Amino acid sequence: MTGAEPTPDHGGGVKITPMLRQYFDAKEAHPECMLFFRMGDFYELFFEDAEVAAKELELTLTARSKDKQDPIPMAGVPHHAAAGYIRRLVDRGYHVAICEQLEDPGATKGIVRRGVTRVITPGVRVDTDGIEASSHLFLTAVAVSNPKRADVTAVASVDVSTGALRVCELSTLDDVVTELRRIGPAEMLVAEGHHALFAARLDGLDVPVTVRRDEQLDLGRHVRNAEARTLDTNARTPVEASLSTSDLRDRLAALDDHTLRDRSAVDAALGLLFGYLHATRGGIPALIDAPEVYRSDDFLVLDPASAANLEIFETLMGGRKRGSLASVIDETVTGAGARRLRTWLSYPLTDVARIEDRQSAVTELVRARRLRDQIREQLDATTDIQRVAARLAAGQGNARDLVSLGRTLAIVPEVQALLGEASSSALARLRERLDPCDDVTAHILGAIVDEPPIAVTEGSIIRPGWDDELDELIELTTNGKQWLLRFEQNEKDRTGISSLKVRHNRVFGYYIEVTRANLEHVPDDYVRKQTLANAERFFTPELKEFEEKLVSAQDRRHSLEYRIFEDVRSAVIAELARIRATAEDLAELDALAGLAELSHRRRYVAPTMRSDTAIQIRDGRHPVVETMVEGERFVPNDITFDDDRRLWVITGPNMAGKSTVIRQVALIVLLAQIGSHVPAREATIGVVDQIFSRVGASDNLARGQSTFMVEMTETAHILQHATERSLVVLDEIGRGTATWDGLSIAWAVAEHLHDEIGAATLFATHYHELTDLARTRERVRNGSIAVKEYNEEILFLHKLVEGPANRSYGIQVARLAGVPEPVVQRAREVLTNLESAEFDGDEPTVGREHEDGMPVRRRAPQLSLFGEAPKAEPAARRDPIVDAIADLPLDATTPIEALNQLYRWQRQLKRRKPNRD
Repeated sequence: MTGAEPTPDHGGGVKITPMLRQYFDAKEAHPECMLFFRMGDFYELFFEDAEVAAKELELTLTARSKDKQDPIPMAGVPHHAAAGYIRRLVDRGYHVAICEQLEDPGATKGIVRRGVTRVITPGVRVDTDGIEASSHLFLTAVAVSNPKRADVTAVASVDVSTGALRVCELSTLDDVVTELRRIGPAEMLVAEGHHALFAARLDGLDVPVTVRRDEQLDLGRHVRNAEARTLDTNARTPVEASLSTSDLRDRLAALDDHTLRDRSAVDAALGLLFGYLHATRGGIPALIDAPEVYRSDDFLVLDPASAANLEIFETLMGGRKRGSLASVIDETVTGAGARRLRTWLSYPLTDVARIEDRQSAVTELVRARRLRDQIREQLDATTDIQRVAARLAAGQGNARDLVSLGRTLAIVPEVQALLGEASSSALARLRERLDPCDDVTAHILGAIVDEPPIAVTEGSIIRPGWDDELDELIELTTNGKQWLLRFEQNEKDRTGISSLKVRHNRVFGYYIEVTRANLEHVPDDYVRKQTLANAERFFTPELKEFEEKLVSAQDRRHSLEYRIFEDVRSAVIAELARIRATAEDLAELDALAGLAELSHRRRYVAPTMRSDTAIQIRDGRHPVVETMVEGERFVPNDITFDDDRRLWVITGPNMAGKSTVIRQVALIVLLAQIGSHVPAREATIGVVDQIFSRVGASDNLARGQSTFMVEMTETAHILQHATERSLVVLDEIGRGTATWDGLSIAWAVAEHLHDEIGAATLFATHYHELTDLARTRERVRNGSIAVKEYNEEILFLHKLVEGPANRSYGIQVARLAGVPEPVVQRAREVLTNLESAEFDGDEPTVGREHEDGMPVRRRAPQLSLFGEAPKAEPAARRDPIVDAIADLPLDATTPIEALNQLYRWQRQLKRRKPNRD
C-alpha cells in the first residue's frame, strides 16, 4: 500500500492510489451505503461519507493528503469500537457497508485485498444492542400481482434477529396500512414499479423505505420453478455474485398453493425479501425457516388510530412505553416471552376454541402457584436463544454465546419434568413438543469452558480433555511459566547475580536483564540484546530456543482452538431448526406463565367466551388506571350488550370517568381475546372482529388536518368498516365544530351505528340531547357517571349508572380546577341566560348581568345605523316559551321534533325554579 505509484485521477482532481481504487470499487457497488473501509486498526470513511459521519457521530473531520491541492475529507473510528458507531448510524436510517481486509497484512506483499463482507440496514442487523428485548426487528416487503388493479397485496416480514418469517395477503390498501402499522417494520422494501402505488400510504408510516429493482419481484417465481440460471440480485461484489436456487426452493416449497389467493403476489414479496437478504448478507441466513402464512381475518383487527387511542403499546401523551397496556400486563421473564406477548396483543384471536385453549393454560398456571413459580424461576435463568442463534448463524456469535445457549438448553428437561402433571391441552402440547436438544447441549458444554473470553482467536476457549493435540499444546504453553521460573533461578545460581530477572515484552520477546553494577559477572554465553540507561538485556541459546518453541506452540494453540470453536459453532448451526422450535415453545410458555402471574397479582378472572355478540362485564376495572391509583380504591363498573342493548349513550361531567369506563371495556375484550384473564369480578365476552376507538383528537399539521378533520377522518373509517360483530368506543364526537353542527353529526353517527351497523357501541358525550335517542331507538340505553352534589360542591363517584345525567356540572368542575370565583359566578349568569333563551325585543340577554337572580341591563340598547331611537319597551312581555309554542309550525313538525322541543322547554322551565344551581 505504501509507496504505491498514483494512478490517473478519478475526477475532481483526486489522484487515485491502488488503495483508493479499492475504495471507489466498493463504493460504486454500494452507492447508497456509508462505507466503513478497514485500514489497520481503524475503519475509515472518505469524501461525503466522512463529512456525514463527522456530523452524525461527532467525529473529528480530517483530510488525507493534506499537503496536496485537493485534500480528501476523512474520518475514522477504531475497529474494536465500530459496532456502537454503526448502530447509531443505522438507528438514524443510514445503510452501512463494511469493507474488510480479506488477507493478513503481515503475510501479504503489496496491497491487501479488500471486499464488502456485509451490509447493515435498519431492517437487516443481528446486533441487537440498544433494541428492546420485547421488540421484533422486522424487514417487510410489499408487492402486488397487478399494480394497475392492486387486487391482492402480499406483505412478507422477516426478523433476522430471531428467524421469524411471516406472509399474508390483503385486499385493500387500507388493510395493508393497518397490517403494516400492526407489524411495525424497521425497514420496508418495495419494487420500483410498485412504489407509486404505495408511496402516499407509506409516507405516513415513518419507516425507512428501500426501493428495489423490478427484477427482484421474479426471484421467488424463478426459485419455485427451479429455473437453472443465475439470479441477478443487484449484486456487485463476488460474495453477492449469484444466488443458488437451493437456498430458497425448500423454503418456498413449504407454501401450500391452496391456502393462497394469489401465489404471484406472495412470490413477489418473498423475492424482494430474499434478494435483499442475499445482497446485504451474502445469502439467506440458516436461521430463517419456511414462511408462515397467516390470514388477517383470523385475528381481531385494531386499526392504527384505535391502537393509539387505547394506548396499547405507548401512551398518547409523550409516546412512552410506561403507562401503556403492554407495559402493565407484561410479567414475562425472558425477551422471547415478551416478544410473544406483544405479538398476541397485536394479533388477538377470533376463534373461540383457540382462545379457550390458551386461556385454559393460563387458568391452570393461576391455580398451580408452585408450578408457576418454578417454571418462571427456570425460564428466568435462560438466555434469549432466538437472538443468540441468529448471531451464531451470522458468524458473529462468540464462545460465550455458545455457552449461554448450552446452559439454556440444559434447563429444558427440567421444564419438561415440571409440565409432567399439566392437564390443560396447551401445556401438554408444550411438554410433548419441547426438544431438549441433548446432543447439542453435550457438544457445547463438553467442548467450551465455563467462562470463555470474549475474543475467539486468543485461546482459553476449549475445555481440557476435548482434543488430545490441543491438550499437548496447552501443557506446553501453560507450563512455560514454570520453566521460566526454573531457568531464572538456575541463572541466578550460575552467575551469582541475585537481582537478575527474566522478562518479556511484545517487541523484544524474552530476555535476561542485568543491572550495570553486575555486568562484570555476566557469563560469556550471554548475547547482548538491548542497552538501557541502568541495565543491559541479554539472551542465551537455551532461552532463544524456548521462546521459539513457546511462540510456535501459542500460535498453533490459538489456531487449533479457533478451528475447534468453528467446528462446534457449525455443528450448532446445523441444528438451528430444532433449537429455534425449542425457543418458540419456551417463549410461549413464558407468555402463558406471565399472564398467569398477572392474573394472580391483579385478581383477574377467566372470562366466559361466546361466539355470539353478547358482552357482559361485572365489576370491570381499567387494567392500566387501577395500577396508577395504588392506595386508592378503583371503582369497578358493569356493562351489558345483548340483543336489547347495543348502544350506550354515556353522559356525565368532565373528570367523572366516562373515558376510563368506555376504554376499559375495550381493553377487557382485547385481553379476553388474547387468552388472558381479565380485570373483573365476572365477564362473558362475545368474540368481536374489530375494536374501534375514537378518543380525543389532535392536529396533524404536517398533513394540513385540523383537530376536527382528524376526528371526522377517524369517524368515517369506523362507519365504513365496522360490522355487527365490532366493538365501537366513541368519546365526544362532534365537539370540534359549532355546537349545532357537532350535535347533528353526533346524532347521525349514533343513529347509523344503531340502525345500519348494529355494532356494540359505547358513546360518551356532553351533548345531553343525544339521550333522547333512547326514546326512539329500542336498543339504545342511557348511562351516566354518578355525581354527588352538596352546597355547590361535587364529588365524583366514578360509578356508571343507568339513565342520563341531569346536568353537566361544567362550572363546578371549573371551580374545582381553581378558576377564580368572579369568573365562576359570571359563568353561572351566562348559563342561566343560555338555558332560559330569554330575549329583550331583538336583543338576546345571553350576556346580561344578574343581581339577586334577576337580569340587569348595564348599557343602553345599541342605536341603529341610521340613528333611529330605540323602541320603547312594552309594559308587559309574554313568556318566550309561550311565544315559541304559538309560533311552532305544527303541520311541518315531525313527532320526534315535537317531542324533542317539548323536552327542551320542560328543561328550561325547571331551570327557572329558585335555588336551581
